[in-house]
Amino acid sequence: MSKSSAPVSTKGQTSLLFAARPKAICKHLFELLGLMGLLVLVPMSVSLASGQYPVTLAYLAIAMICAICYAISRRISRVKQLQRNETLAVAALVFISSSLLFTLPMLQYDMSFIDAWFETVSGVTTTGLSTLPSVEDKPIAFLFARGWMQWVGGLGVIVLALAIHTQPGIETKMFGADAADVDSHIGGTRGHAKRILVVYAVLTLIGIFALLGAGSSLIDAIVHAMAAVSTGGFANRDDSFASYGMSEQWIVSIISVLGAISLHLYYRPTISSLRDSFRDPQLRCLLFLVAFVPLAVFALVKLSGGEATIGQAYFNTVSAITTAGFASSDILPFGSAAMLLICACMFVGGGIGSTAGGIKIYRLLVLFKAMQMFLRRASSGVHSQLHLRLDGKRVDYLTIENVLAIICGYLFFLVSSWLIFLAYDMPPIASLYEVTSALGTAGVSSGLTSAELPTTLKLVLIFNMLLGRVETVAIIVLLLPATWIGKRRS
Repeated sequence: MSKSSAPVSTKGQTSLLFAARPKAICKHLFELLGLMGLLVLVPMSVSLASGQYPVTLAYLAIAMICAICYAISRRISRVKQLQRNETLAVAALVFISSSLLFTLPMLQYDMSFIDAWFETVSGVTTTGLSTLPSVEDKPIAFLFARGWMQWVGGLGVIVLALAIHTQPGIETKMFGADAADVDSHIGGTRGHAKRILVVYAVLTLIGIFALLGAGSSLIDAIVHAMAAVSTGGFANRDDSFASYGMSEQWIVSIISVLGAISLHLYYRPTISSLRDSFRDPQLRCLLFLVAFVPLAVFALVKLSGGEATIGQAYFNTVSAITTAGFASSDILPFGSAAMLLICACMFVGGGIGSTAGGIKIYRLLVLFKAMQMFLRRASSGVHSQLHLRLDGKRVDYLTIENVLAIICGYLFFLVSSWLIFLAYDMPPIASLYEVTSALGTAGVSSGLTSAELPTTLKLVLIFNMLLGRVETVAIIVLLLPATWIGKRRS
């Protein structure tokens, strides 16, 4: 056998695999919880000002727990660089631990633990599903807290980048994100995260002032702007946005679209050109979907004999495309065909580097390009060299591997969760709609999510919301035995 054809030993590859270091994970997780302790002071102040003293004490308990965690983190030495499995484990643990901590104040509103946890998971993952029969009877402190959770949840990628990647030059690849997640001119350092934070805050303020100008009350403007820019979807009325005016619906839709755009595109013109931003394939694809998919949904509604106005079709479909989760009408009258098309929109989601959920438009484009390259390779010569390119840039095989892994993960958990719903004799289309909404962190509901939903199915949706927020990979890595068992880097 020639030297070039000798089999490759897996021993060397195995030696490159390291188990996660608990101390490194605790160091960064507790630092992030310390930061969350500061963020909790905002809803705590609102609850104190509105006289919700038991809720204030619950927030104070969270702040104290977070302060203790941060004090412990100061006694743990920092590693030079986190491993990929450690970064993903921290990402998963941040959303799990924060959702459990935020359950404490929710329990003060006479909710069961499972419903309180469902509400907080839906908040921090920016999903928007709710089991509550009504929110209109809840005080301002409760409504603000829901919007604040979603706004902070939308900050998740930014906060993690700031807190974990403090050393210059470390690439930001949070939640298994691809290189498209960051701008090549700025990289994944704190500078990138700070610029994103400024963009996020500016979009939020624009939403608040626009809604105030449209006639919204102050609490509605604040909560809905935070929920829209984070593509979260919590609304202050039981019918979501059905009873709000058309101007408010349009403003929320526009802010949701702005939140679904890769946030680094907003400051990209400062380092290149405005034309480069508009040439971004994700942006063009998102604008195409927003412009034409609602028309396709409306056409399917009419062809199938469903009931919906063109305004309802546009608002609900745009809400699904951006994974915002607002609704202006019930979705069941749309018919099965329209619901399935909306499911596809929730599955895809917005751009990488945005607050939207789903598999992301970039990964869909890579998948289409991979299929195109496969067909071209089938009709080309044996020795031809074909490379996958997107937006004029070559896509490496590691990125393609990540794309396929994340899409397969989404499909696996989508089908598995759907089968569990079917095992409980739930309606097939409505069940698929609900599961897709949770996994895509979209938050629009077919009506199945309620206080009467079996506890097992609530837990399935909770698991799906967490999976969707960290794009499945982080949760899988967290639960994988190989993450914790094996040789550790010193």
